[in-house]
Amino acid sequence: MSLSTLRFTGSSLSNIQDGLSVVSDNISNVSTHGFKERLLNFENIRSNAVGGSSESGSYLVSTGTNFTPGGLEFTENNANMALSGSGFFVLQNAAGDLYYSRTGNFNIDSQSNLVDANGNYVMSSGGGRITFPENRSDFSVSPAGEIQVSYDDQDPVFLDQIQLASFNNPEGLVNIGSNLFIETGSSGLANFSSALQAGTATSSTRISGGALERSNVDLSNELVDLMALQRAYQAVSKATTTNDDMLSTTIGLVR
Repeated sequence: MSLSTLRFTGSSLSNIQDGLSVVSDNISNVSTHGFKERLLNFENIRSNAVGGSSESGSYLVSTGTNFTPGGLEFTENNANMALSGSGFFVLQNAAGDLYYSRTGNFNIDSQSNLVDANGNYVMSSGGGRITFPENRSDFSVSPAGEIQVSYDDQDPVFLDQIQLASFNNPEGLVNIGSNLFIETGSSGLANFSSALQAGTATSSTRISGGALERSNVDLSNELVDLMALQRAYQAVSKATTTNDDMLSTTIGLVR
């Protein structure tokens, strides 16, 4: 097998493996709230690339993220929130680093702060943490993300408002795991706003309290991708076999 064939096979099989990992991750998160499907972009592989001295390899797939909103699942937990429309919740860890997420399975921690499942603080439209009074009896969240707190025998009062972020190129965000994204030079800087805020990218975005956004993974799409990966593997296998046959024939002629 020639060096060019080894490079071709190695890079192609590596990309096929990457593609299988993406599909596997999508399928395993079909029930994960707020999960965004990773997309595969396929390129053609031609067997006549094998044996050409100028061909060192062929990239099979590139990946992206499908930020299409998922459906809503209603819960009995007022701290759960779901976005309908564009944008992300803004989260901050204890070190002050900002993350962006579509997953709204929030809860109130022992310090009365609104946090996500990883303990990151949910940010308010004023850029601070959202802290509930300990003597509250209940609270609700409006479509604009305004939090109203109730006290015994008193009318609800405004507490704070959920902050949202949008990006000029959300596909440029990097997923660091746990449905958390960070901004990059490709995504551009975060544009902060709130739900239903006129003149912003989230002007038509609504927040549903007591609800969670479902995963947007479509299993039928994953099956299509699996078949495409299988065809790609067959193409690489055929190209490699053809090259081996040519090499055997050449050796036979030399002998």
